[in-house]
Amino acid sequence: MALQRIAAPSLPVLTSLNGTKRTGVALQSDVYQLGTLILDCACAIVTGSVVATFGVEGSVDGTTFVAIKDISNVATVTLTATGTVALAVPMAAYSFQQVRAVATLSGATTAGGDTTTVTSRYIPRGKIW
Repeated sequence: MALQRIAAPSLPVLTSLNGTKRTGVALQSDVYQLGTLILDCACAIVTGSVVATFGVEGSVDGTTFVAIKDISNVATVTLTATGTVALAVPMAAYSFQQVRAVATLSGATTAGGDTTTVTSRYIPRGKIW
């Protein structure tokens, strides 16, 4: 039997004002199998000097979210042109009740064509073995 793989929209395709952090839909950590959560990030950049920054945040109460950094102290990934990147969410993020994607466009005044989007990809809890 093939593994079930979920692709859940986290951040819809939208533009944002320069420097405004967009926050994605929070995902309960007990929904995904430990170590399988990927944030599939994409951006379209039409304005020179605009960059897209993506990251992941965690929360123990569903209200206060903090940036999750890996061991190398990196909390975000930046794209300087139209493209995609997959962020592997650290296994330690499972300690939080919820995790969510964040995206920020910055560097210059953004246009309507400057967009970010994120899809959460994971294997549901209990479906690996």
